[in-house]
Amino acid sequence: MSSSYRETVVDGYNLIHKLGKAGAGASMADLRERLEAMLARYRQKARRHVILVYDGGSGPKPLTLTGAVDVTFSGTVTSADRWIIDHVRSLGVRATMTLVVSSDREIQRYSTAYGARCIDSETFIDELGAMGIAIDENGRQKGQRHGAGMNKSASGPLSDKEVDYWLRLFAGKR
Repeated sequence: MSSSYRETVVDGYNLIHKLGKAGAGASMADLRERLEAMLARYRQKARRHVILVYDGGSGPKPLTLTGAVDVTFSGTVTSADRWIIDHVRSLGVRATMTLVVSSDREIQRYSTAYGARCIDSETFIDELGAMGIAIDENGRQKGQRHGAGMNKSASGPLSDKEVDYWLRLFAGKR
C-alpha cells in the first residue's frame, strides 16, 4: 500500500463476512472486537488513521475511539455504505489520501469518483496477512501451524503474539 494514504475507511461488516471461517461460531460482538484489534495493529504498523464503519445502531452515532481505531455505527436512518460515501465526498481534495476497504461495488464506484483509492476486502485481508496481522479464531496467522511461521527476515518490533510465542517457547528451557 502506498505511504501517501493517511486514512483508511473500512466497511466493517463487509470485512467481517469476508474473513469467513475465522469467525465461525463467534458472536457478532466478538467478531467486531477481533476486527477492531486487527485494525489497531494495522494502524500501528501502517501509521494510518483508521475509521471502522458498521451498519446499525439506534441512531447515527459520532465516531468513538476504541483504542487506536475510530468506530462508528451508521444508525437506522442511513447505511454504512452511505456513511462511507458521504464521508469520502466530504473530504474534497483530501479524498486522494484515503483508502476505502469494501467489496461493495457501489462504495467503490462513488469513492473512486471522489478521488479515493479502493480495494476489496479480500485484497485487504491478504495485505493484513502479509503484514503479519490477519488472524484465525485461534489467534494465529491464517494457514500458520502452531509455532511455525516466525518471519526471520522481518524487521521492527515483535507483535504481542510473537512475544507471547517466544516467552512460551523459552519458559520451559530453564
